[in-house]
Amino acid sequence: MMGDFTLAFSAAGGTVNRHIQIVAPPQGERGVFAGKDITGAELAAEPLVRVPASLVITAAVAGCSDIVTQCCAELSDSPASDTVLLALFLLTEKARGAESQWQWYLDALPRAGVNALHFDERDMNALTGTPLGRAVEAKLRQLRRQYSCFMATLERWKQSTGVDGSVSFEMYKWAHGIVLSRAISLHSFAETSDSSRPPPHGDCDRALLPYLDMFNHSSHPNAFWTVSSDGSVCVCASSCSSSPRTYAAGQELTELCFSYGHKPNTEWLYEYGFLPPDNSHDAWPYFVEPLGSPELVEIKLMWLQELGLPPRIMLPDPATLHDGQSCIDSAALLLLCLAALDDTSDQFSQTVGQIELSSPYFSIGGSVVDDDEKLVSVPALAQWALGHCTASLRIQLVAMRTAARSSPAASQQVQAYLNIEACMIECIESAILKLI
Repeated sequence: MMGDFTLAFSAAGGTVNRHIQIVAPPQGERGVFAGKDITGAELAAEPLVRVPASLVITAAVAGCSDIVTQCCAELSDSPASDTVLLALFLLTEKARGAESQWQWYLDALPRAGVNALHFDERDMNALTGTPLGRAVEAKLRQLRRQYSCFMATLERWKQSTGVDGSVSFEMYKWAHGIVLSRAISLHSFAETSDSSRPPPHGDCDRALLPYLDMFNHSSHPNAFWTVSSDGSVCVCASSCSSSPRTYAAGQELTELCFSYGHKPNTEWLYEYGFLPPDNSHDAWPYFVEPLGSPELVEIKLMWLQELGLPPRIMLPDPATLHDGQSCIDSAALLLLCLAALDDTSDQFSQTVGQIELSSPYFSIGGSVVDDDEKLVSVPALAQWALGHCTASLRIQLVAMRTAARSSPAASQQVQAYLNIEACMIECIESAILKLI
């Protein structure tokens, strides 16, 4: 089947290096491989793959479809994002079947969802209360709201055109999963840094690229991709000398991979459905919860907006930090101090000081706090905030370990995520306690 895909890709204008092929090894994932006798110099002599601009599927390409445009017009809350446009494009082109000029590409995509949007009930139960579980639940609510807006439009389109394919919510979720796990950012690796020249694909950033999305991830990549000034995207080899070899299709092969980027485990599992081994960029997404009276919370929200602070801190794995580094940087400490202010707590008043409000500022223990430096300098506030943070982490740690023990039916990936992240949270908690 992948031979047919390569032929169709070439017929559509794509170029594939004669030394590479798409293979599904007996033990492993489908990927792009080179023969054992091919040297790195031979592979680097020409691009591994060239995807012409005509095969780069962007939001602009999706927007040329009448049905995609009609569906986007039904969205009531905000303009459709690139992700929504691409998902609708996949959904409707998949429904067209043989009538779609992209059938050769669509047939090569995974038929079943692989990322967190497709976790079953057992996995979601195990992830209850975790940042990953909450992210999946929020995304599925968003997708259902979107689908409800254009469901009738899709059904009318299907009846009027006679297409046989499904345009159900499950297929819309599948399309979103494909975009989430396979789309690239065109602006990330532009060939030219000349700011006077507009990007070859305009403002479009997210894009789907046939064949390029067959390359798997590696923390030690031997290939990379770049966007040329003509809008084409090329994948090139770097070095294959130290790349592991595998046996597939009756021959010894070297897999060609590039890096999908540096992400914490929560994002890896959410976007791609797997955890890379020994992730040196793991971090725990800690969401702060503003305490206090409604009036104080309103002031806090004003401060967050003014200071440009997100309501989330990424707490890095202490094992990945260098000497002298802390898992709590200055921005994180500021956010924790702001969130921990509580004018409804007698204990806070006794430990840190009485809070009096004078919007948009406040005073603590009689001292006016009107900027971020004064806030973090309030005596005992940093220790209070860090203590509140460790208490919250302890609650999350206990919950995750309980979930891991009580959810034996959860998938191996979810079980691994719960155990790995619980160990990291414990290390983060210990590191923060040393700062108090």
